[in-house]
Amino acid sequence: MKKNLQRIGFLLLVGLLYLGFYPIDLDPVARPSPPYPGMEGDFKVNNLLAATDIIAVAGVGPESIAQDSQGNFYSGLDNGDLIRFDASGANQTVIGNTKGRPLGMKFAPNGWLIIADREMGLIALDSMGSITTLLDTIDGTPIRFADDLAITQEGVVYFSDATQRNPIIIENEFWEQRPSGRIISYDLNTQESEIVLDALFFANGVALDANEDYIIINETFGLEIKRHWIRGSKKGTTEIFTNELPGFPDNVTFTDGIFWIAIPSQRALEAEPLTEFPFLRSVLLRLPKFIRDGITPKPYSMILGFDAEGKLQYNLQDPNGGYDYITSVLQVDDKLYIGSLKEEAIGIYTLK
Repeated sequence: MKKNLQRIGFLLLVGLLYLGFYPIDLDPVARPSPPYPGMEGDFKVNNLLAATDIIAVAGVGPESIAQDSQGNFYSGLDNGDLIRFDASGANQTVIGNTKGRPLGMKFAPNGWLIIADREMGLIALDSMGSITTLLDTIDGTPIRFADDLAITQEGVVYFSDATQRNPIIIENEFWEQRPSGRIISYDLNTQESEIVLDALFFANGVALDANEDYIIINETFGLEIKRHWIRGSKKGTTEIFTNELPGFPDNVTFTDGIFWIAIPSQRALEAEPLTEFPFLRSVLLRLPKFIRDGITPKPYSMILGFDAEGKLQYNLQDPNGGYDYITSVLQVDDKLYIGSLKEEAIGIYTLK
């Protein structure tokens, strides 16, 4: 009996030493979570997005959607395919393959389709169907997770490099809470590039305002949206646009005075208190991954529309997650074209 108790005590000691001190690749730090606004008031639960038309595509993850000057629509899939389709989602055609993972995309003034590709960096598809790498390193560091972009009328691309630390398992950005994302500019005319802003918590969506005085930046795991001025008397300064969000912000687009924010997931409220306790998070990181996966929020569809003052104008939801993991929204007239990192379809929602 005594020997059995000794064995049990030894195993418990080994287990405690493992959970507390076994080396891990991540280095969590303390950071308070931004305030949670709840799901009442401005963010009151509704089922408006349940009316979304879902149009199948031949692949997974049409993460972002762009429109050209002729009215054609484009998206990219997780196998690298670039597809073109019409306003109804029909007549789908594969027009190229990036050999990477195309994410954010928009058309430049010169007619090129500029793509933020997670594997390839900033790339361009020209009118002849050729793909060119524009930028894959800057200041001696690789672009590890090109994510979303915005393009000025003069042809300057502002794009996000989401993380320098966790490009493979992006959830580790939440567990680590160390900002390494950045915003980079690239001039299509001069080929000059610059790091505009760094130390961002998974830099994701990027959009310009109507006058192109500033960019809006979504920090997914920072649960914040920032405004960074690129012109005028405030040039070079950064301020909070909003940090009261019910979910993780992804891509952002700007149309007719509204910044459309895609919310792929609700907040992991059970885990958020742990952001102030790095040691406890390091213990969880030593446990099997399925234990951490247990706090993943259930599917929930959400799109938010803010005006230029940061005031909520649209609150579109589907608590059943009928079109799951929304990552982008593009408004064209009274239609919202919706992308997802997980669905095998695009969504089309008609604004009421």
